[in-house]
Amino acid sequence: MAKLVPPPNGVTVRMYRQGHGDCFLIACPRDGGGDPVYLVIDCGYKPGSPEVIHNRPLSIDETIDSIVEATGGALDLVVLTHEHQDHLNGIWKKKEPYFKVFTIAEAWLAWTENPDDDLANELRERHHDQLLGLIAARNRLKLAGGASAVETVDNLLAFELGGTQERMNAGEMLAAADPEKSVNKQGIKLVKDKAAENRGVLYLNPGDGPVMVPGTNIRTFVLGPPRDEELLKDEDPHGSEGFPGDASGLTFAAAVGAGAAPQSAPFAGRYSESFRSAFSDPTAFYVKRYGNAPAGPNEDNDKIQVPDNAAWRRIDDEWLFSAEELALQLNKGINNTSLVLAFELPKSKKVLFFAADAQRGNWISWKDLEWQDGTHKVTTRDLLARTVLYKVGHHGSHNATLAGKVDDSHPNLSWMATGTAAAAEFTAMITAVNKWALAVKPKPWRHPLPSIKAALTKKTQGRVFQTDTDKPPKPTGVPTAAWNKFLDRCVFTDLYFEYPVLDT
Repeated sequence: MAKLVPPPNGVTVRMYRQGHGDCFLIACPRDGGGDPVYLVIDCGYKPGSPEVIHNRPLSIDETIDSIVEATGGALDLVVLTHEHQDHLNGIWKKKEPYFKVFTIAEAWLAWTENPDDDLANELRERHHDQLLGLIAARNRLKLAGGASAVETVDNLLAFELGGTQERMNAGEMLAAADPEKSVNKQGIKLVKDKAAENRGVLYLNPGDGPVMVPGTNIRTFVLGPPRDEELLKDEDPHGSEGFPGDASGLTFAAAVGAGAAPQSAPFAGRYSESFRSAFSDPTAFYVKRYGNAPAGPNEDNDKIQVPDNAAWRRIDDEWLFSAEELALQLNKGINNTSLVLAFELPKSKKVLFFAADAQRGNWISWKDLEWQDGTHKVTTRDLLARTVLYKVGHHGSHNATLAGKVDDSHPNLSWMATGTAAAAEFTAMITAVNKWALAVKPKPWRHPLPSIKAALTKKTQGRVFQTDTDKPPKPTGVPTAAWNKFLDRCVFTDLYFEYPVLDT
């Protein structure tokens, strides 16, 4: 069994290629010597995406087996960034959960998962009620024959509930009746329970830190998620914050002016009559005018081809087709609950920046954060300036890496790697399967957005790892010797990429 051993003066970051989703293993030297410290950040993927990379079914079991071999099954820290399928569905399943094989010494989650946090409980309760309403609407929509809309809703429900099938199977639909039993929830519970047997669980807030990675001298600064409901819902860039071409990536909800999904009927109850009472009397007005007669000649006037009581005159099922928008609204803001962490290496002060799926509201919230470090303060601008590795937000989507200039007041890509040393080493990792994302229905995902990928390629001088690309191609203008030196430091396999970051 070959364990993953980091360099004595640095860390090794392993990016798994299990599909369109995040799973990272970081190996760090243990303070005082001994076995390395192993840190896992998320473990999930979108069903259907692995086959596009590997031209064969790829089971998440292969990733788990690899992590077990690399760590001996002992994880010092597991970080779960947020509750989405493509970050969590590789943790739990009903029979023999994937992470059952690991010991977990400590777990880090965002404040949004804290059972003792009043705001987190309020947000969870509201989200839970909306989710139950959406599931009920989805089931009625299926009975009403809205197959296309059901497919869209199911895809969005999969984000919330987890699972490893391209379509929700019977077991997952059963879990949908009680979302607390979903794959995502059970995965979080499993990790928390295992950590509780050892050092326990930390729920992190923006501004927390520096928090030490257990067993190391690596400090961690917590940037997100924000404790602000409006920022959590703020997904899309404003004005010049967006990269070129981002308009095509706008969510449907944003395009129509997203607001709160309606929670009740548009009129007071005294102006309405229930469906059951309206149709209980076969001679009633509603039956005659708004019944369920088949289309055809009216018996009183055969020149009128549609009867008075044709089904299309009723709207009792039409409201169900708004379930697609409700599903989008439900999903809105979850990415902004992402736990965003900056890991600082002890000697060089280089920063590894993991943004999960943080979108506009999360990014904007970082600008005023600062940490007291002895006699001086550490700011977000400082951390981003020292960043040498960027785990690109949300698969490189239009709203998860902001554009801008170094002197702009809002955090953006130009704030990263501004020093000469950091710029010479700056590297990006994009967890995206582009061909699969572009085939998503009904609206393709531009993951990564081409203009963001181009900006990252330019800023890193080509040092961009992408899940569906075996090796990054050498860009024009980069000397061959320098490029080969970069490649020689890396490990490329069918299952993962490895990249060492030296603490020098």
